[in-house]
Formats: sequence, structure tokens, C-alpha cells
Amino acid sequence: MEIGIIGLPESGKTTVFNALTHGKADVGTFAASGPNVGVAKVPDPRLDALDGIFHPRRRVPAEVKYIDVAVPTRQELSGQFLAHLSQSDGLLHVVRAFESEKVPHIEGSVDAERDIGLVDMELAFSDMSIIERRLQKIEGQLKAAKPQEREAFSHEQALLARLKAGLEAEVPIRQQELSDDDRRAIAGYQFLSAKPLLIVLNIGESQLPQASDIEQEWRARFRRPHVDVAALCAELEMELAQLEDTDAVEFRQSMGISEAALERIL
Repeated sequence: MEIGIIGLPESGKTTVFNALTHGKADVGTFAASGPNVGVAKVPDPRLDALDGIFHPRRRVPAEVKYIDVAVPTRQELSGQFLAHLSQSDGLLHVVRAFESEKVPHIEGSVDAERDIGLVDMELAFSDMSIIERRLQKIEGQLKAAKPQEREAFSHEQALLARLKAGLEAEVPIRQQELSDDDRRAIAGYQFLSAKPLLIVLNIGESQLPQASDIEQEWRARFRRPHVDVAALCAELEMELAQLEDTDAVEFRQSMGISEAALERIL
């Protein structure tokens, strides 16, 4: 599985990436050279049980690849950034929920709901741009189409127009009512707002005692098809990811954290 990590600047995207992949990518800088790519192996007690029974020569756990593409401003949701995101199986949206005088928010204040809306809007704009270009092309193809081709073009035209109307009404494609045939028909477009979404609220260390309540509150607020919410302190989890496993477990227990970020997000 390949997951694209998205979010506004200074939201903690790369910090979450490092926490999940035990990586050491530079935090808070714009990397024009390309995306940060890391792989996390999926912990699975079923695999442990099978390993104990059969004692295989090789043990190959499932893996999740995370793609963290840095962009200097949210207006640059294009080019290389879109190319990587379009190939992902799902999106992980890191949303800032922590206060910090050292790290000013790009919008001037911390407002998670506003930030979720801003990024959702950018994803919708990207999808609408693809739809508009395709509709223009279909119009030209219809003029020269043979009778047997017209029905397919007309069906695609109607479907794309319906998706566009939904996006204009601020309904992501993942939440629109689509049949299995509809979903198969649009699979090749790799629409960003059609991908499953995990919203990760990046909280501060002082908010850890309320982490569960924060998560449940926002999960109820964003109860939508193919969307879920998790809350974690990315900065702390990144630091713990650099420790030996036994030391990290002991530290988490002292902080009242039941499991690592990798397990939480997976």
C-alpha cells in the first residue's frame, strides 16, 4: 500500500513521516530535490503465530510506503506533487492542532477545521481541473464519433458532469453516490478527493492527556464515508522512533501512551 502525506506547511507532515518510518528527513525545510519516501513494516500478531508454527526460512511482513512531498505553499498543489499523490492508494492529511510561538501558523492562527477545509478545497480544485479538461475533449470526440461510440462518450460525459457538480457543492468524490460501474469508469483518473482519507491531528505534548477525547470528538465531527481520524503528538513520536524498542516502550508507558504512532496510524 502507498500512502501520500498531505497538509499545510508547518503542520508537521515530515515529522509524522519520520515517526512512521523511523526516518530522519529534514523537518521544516522545502526539499526541491524530490519527495521523502519511507517504508513501514506492518506488525501483525497472525504473522507471529504462523512464524512460530511453521518456522519459515523467510519472514516477509506487509509494508506501507509513505510519500511525503514538500511544497513551499499550498497554492503549489501541482506538477510533481500531484504526480506522486495520484499514484497513492490513500491520503494521510496531517492537520496542526498544537500551539507554538516558535512555529507561526501559515494562516495566523491554529484552526484545524479551517485547515481541513482548505486542503479539501485544493484537492477538489485539482479534480475539477481534470474533469473540465476531459469534458472539453469529449465534446470534440462526440462530433466525430461513430454511433456505437457515442453512447460510451455520452455516459462518461454525464458521469463527469455529475462529479463536477458534487465537487462544486463541496462534496468530495469519495462521499458521492456512485455505483460499482461508476467507480470502475473513473478509476483511471486517480481523482484525489476519491481516495480514502485519514485525518491525523498533530497535537502538542500538553494535550496528550486529552488525546483520546480529542480524537473521538473529531471523529464524530468528520464521520463521513471513507474518512477516519487519529490524534498523535508527532514531535514526541518522532523522538521515540529513534530510540531502541524497549526504551521507547518504557518511555511511552511513563507518558501514558498505549501504542506507537506506527501502530496507531496503520
